Amino acid sequence: MKSIVITEKPSQARNVMKAVGSRYGEVLAAQGHLLRLQSPGEANPDWKAWSSDLLRPQGGRYGLVADRTSGKGERLDKIKRALSSADQVIIATDCDREGQAIGENLLHFYGYRGRVLRAMFTAEDEKTLCTAFASAKPNTEYRPLYDAAVARAQADQVFNLSLTRTATTRLVPSGVRAVIGIGRVRTPTLGIVCRREQELSNFKPRDYFELTANVQGE
Repeated sequence: MKSIVITEKPSQARNVMKAVGSRYGEVLAAQGHLLRLQSPGEANPDWKAWSSDLLRPQGGRYGLVADRTSGKGERLDKIKRALSSADQVIIATDCDREGQAIGENLLHFYGYRGRVLRAMFTAEDEKTLCTAFASAKPNTEYRPLYDAAVARAQADQVFNLSLTRTATTRLVPSGVRAVIGIGRVRTPTLGIVCRREQELSNFKPRDYFELTANVQGE
């Protein structure tokens, strides 16, 4: 049985090789997200022009597209070739939802149908990695983690881009080249900072008094 291991990054691949060698097959490193979601224009040609449309594709999801920038194409091709002849894949990416998506998206993108295991670890010392690989579980047990990653990515793509385009087309004056970016994290954070700054600007000092008392007896 031919087995391969997919890690999240080259440094992780080196640590895995140091810990378990090629005992579980060839160790292949991704480079973070080797796949990206379609842009609105790729999902629907009518969305190439900015408007206030809700950018939710038919079927509800943006598809995956290979990101071949910054040397990622070579890594993608190597993983694709390995998957074509592998009977088993061990996903050994980070243990969070993004790590799960990095590994599992590659399998979905290339239509892999073999056995898939998941090695989970929160440290990369030799003992921890050896234990993680020896106790690897079927990847199906981590379906909720993958679903959470997909939901986060799809929601960001739909709402961040829809709101950015709506704010830009409605609020930026004609002839001005600017974008009003709306984001799930940065927009609420900016709101908190602005609200606090407003509170400080509107602050009016007032006299206050401190009471002290001397108490005798029990």
